Amino acid sequence: MTIKKPSRSNENQPLQVDIERVINAGSPPPIENEIDDTPKEVRFQMAIPEQLCNLIDDARKLTKTSRRAWLLTAAQEKLQREGRL
Repeated sequence: MTIKKPSRSNENQPLQVDIERVINAGSPPPIENEIDDTPKEVRFQMAIPEQLCNLIDDARKLTKTSRRAWLLTAAQEKLQREGRL
């Protein structure tokens, strides 16, 4: 017995208008001269002494924040105190 593929009729095919509507429904294209004002992140690795890390971990447990968030907050607070931020 031979198995045949079912034939596709044109009535099941989407119309070109429908295809274009789906393609154009996405986000709008970027504006040519649009300026991105979001601050860029600089990524780097940092090694700190174990004792300092333990002190940071003890301090951040009170606020239940990550090390990254705690260190960023601490740096911002210091810069604000010095009038640099």
